[in-house]
Amino acid sequence: MKSNYVCAGFETLATILNNFENGKSGRFDNHFTKEQISSDFFPNTCNMFLHSFGQNFAGRKRPEGHMKSELRTFEFCRNTQFFNDSKFIMDSGGFQASIGRIDRHETQILIDLYHRFLVEHSDVYDRAFTLDLPPGPECKLFKNWTELYDRNEETYNLAANMPDHIRNKMIYVHHFRTPKLWDTFTRLMRDNNFFDKFQYHATGGIVANMATDSAIPCIIYVIPMIPLINEAMKCGRNFLNFHILGGANFRDILFYELFKIHLQKKFAFEVEITYDSSGLFKALMVGRYISVIDNGMLTKLDLRTKSLNVRHIGPMKRIDKFKATMKELSDKYNFKDITPLINDKGIYCSDSGTFFDEVRVYSMLYMLHNFADMQTQLCDKAAEIYPLYEAGELQDFVKEVEQVTRNLNQGRITRKQKAKSVSIVKSLDMLSSLDENYCKFLVDKVLAKDEFQNLEQERVMKF
Repeated sequence: MKSNYVCAGFETLATILNNFENGKSGRFDNHFTKEQISSDFFPNTCNMFLHSFGQNFAGRKRPEGHMKSELRTFEFCRNTQFFNDSKFIMDSGGFQASIGRIDRHETQILIDLYHRFLVEHSDVYDRAFTLDLPPGPECKLFKNWTELYDRNEETYNLAANMPDHIRNKMIYVHHFRTPKLWDTFTRLMRDNNFFDKFQYHATGGIVANMATDSAIPCIIYVIPMIPLINEAMKCGRNFLNFHILGGANFRDILFYELFKIHLQKKFAFEVEITYDSSGLFKALMVGRYISVIDNGMLTKLDLRTKSLNVRHIGPMKRIDKFKATMKELSDKYNFKDITPLINDKGIYCSDSGTFFDEVRVYSMLYMLHNFADMQTQLCDKAAEIYPLYEAGELQDFVKEVEQVTRNLNQGRITRKQKAKSVSIVKSLDMLSSLDENYCKFLVDKVLAKDEFQNLEQERVMKF
């Protein structure tokens, strides 16, 4: 039942679990063991965890100190023994440069440190992203597109020339989200034969286009997936390990599963799609809600104090649904039942005004479990409805996709959901033809407005 969700910023989860288990709040009472979490819970829910090497790099006065700090973070997380059977994935932090948080000089220091860390501490991580440097808001790295190409060629070559035991862990990032980015990163990949040097590949820019992707007649990440599939086939591979940076949406999981089925049937080609998000626990800690399933429908369970005694479904109140959800979690993984605590004291500590430690930890674990549960259900649903597409019964196929997306949105349907439900047909058609020219046409037609005009070499003279 393991999901393909990658939990970003997991050092926070590691700290919370470790502090709770070590009784630092005085509340731990054999709720679970390290072995239960490490060998049973994570392998059956989410066992891939992401940390960004450069997320706290901006303003660092002592770069060497940053290296030591990052090493301590990975070693601490592993030493908690909660992650013995999990994979640690390292992001470079190039994003910090792309949004202008670090300048050209600091970026060069980051490049040097990151690649040193990859070599000197290859035992603390399982996979690592190439250090990609796309342009972004307030980016201070490039004056033109030539500089962008040269800079990324430099960092990608550093990864491509790593010793095999390191290079084989690397995840190559392919960008596409404007016409110039498509041209630049396609040329970068093909001029240098980069694809075949790596076992894992990824794409970025999904979140940047959330407002635009409704105008695209396909699911947006099909666009970068097609050239990567073509490269894989040219290299004699029948598989693609494809990570979508920031693509952790329940609706998208259905699409991932449909794509996997289609490519297997059409080309006997295997694609493993993973996705990440750093905002999963924000819903709990800031929004004060979790997602629960009722009669096949995903709903938000409001955990704010004023909402706990509001009716959820039928006579059941929200607090009762929460207790039932936590009881199901503890029963499934043989954790200690915390419903007696909730019955006695509620879910919030009156002194701190926040969740009791037990409630916070169990709720966070439940959210990881829920991703795995949803992926299992959506995998089954994709297998159930794909034959409609295969048989050419497209109207019924779209109707089924729309119903699933409606169920994932508390029974409501939005204009964007309708557009995506229809565009899944076009996406599957595109994955049949693998026509890169059409992908390029879509980028030029729809995403041109997002182009980085400040990198154009030819400037109009103003008088």
